Amino acid sequence: MLFHLAEPAALLGIVLALLIGIYAHDAAQVVVARIVRDPRPLRSGRLTASLQRRLSPFSVVAMLIAGVGWTEPIPMNDVWRKRRFHVATALLAGPFAYLLLAFAATVGAKFAHRPSLIVAQGDRIVQLAGEGDFLARLLLWMAVTFASLFILSLLPVPPTDGGRLLFLLGPQSPAWNRANYRLREENFGIGILLAILLLPVLFPTVPSVVGQLILPLLRGLGGLVDVG
Repeated sequence: MLFHLAEPAALLGIVLALLIGIYAHDAAQVVVARIVRDPRPLRSGRLTASLQRRLSPFSVVAMLIAGVGWTEPIPMNDVWRKRRFHVATALLAGPFAYLLLAFAATVGAKFAHRPSLIVAQGDRIVQLAGEGDFLARLLLWMAVTFASLFILSLLPVPPTDGGRLLFLLGPQSPAWNRANYRLREENFGIGILLAILLLPVLFPTVPSVVGQLILPLLRGLGGLVDVG
């Protein structure tokens, strides 16, 4: 995010998308969890306006530098194995909310401007829309950020939703439980996520896992509404 201080449309798009995405992600998980009869997420206070419970200091650092981060896990009744598929449904609602937002932003960009639009070098986006087309650039940077949040949330590394799904649906062997403990409680997972997000930003020769997937995803969503 800090690398876009000179680009008002990009900076505003990233900030708006992060705020909207974080709240939409949590709301989706809380609502779906309630539908599958898990009251814990609703009692966790994640439907309030406060960002304090949603973000860790590590995620904030990632957002400031890389423009994308993760939300703190919402407590769910995932201790009971018989409820694991209910919990999995609620967890997937968060990434799905990001995907819908990315699609909506792409559709909005189509009506704001008919762009040919995404120019990239390797796995990095270097241009979105025309330089003077503020609204189209704003919406497309929102789409990029929503898509980044979607991809990051599905990486199989706790504390992401994908990481929780991996250990929720995986075996319950001692080795598997030890790996889960190290990744979640000893913050190995956070270290891996920070490396994935920050190393490509700080060292441009390092390939970006998220960046390599953003362009195909956005082009796929754009193809649904005829945006190139």
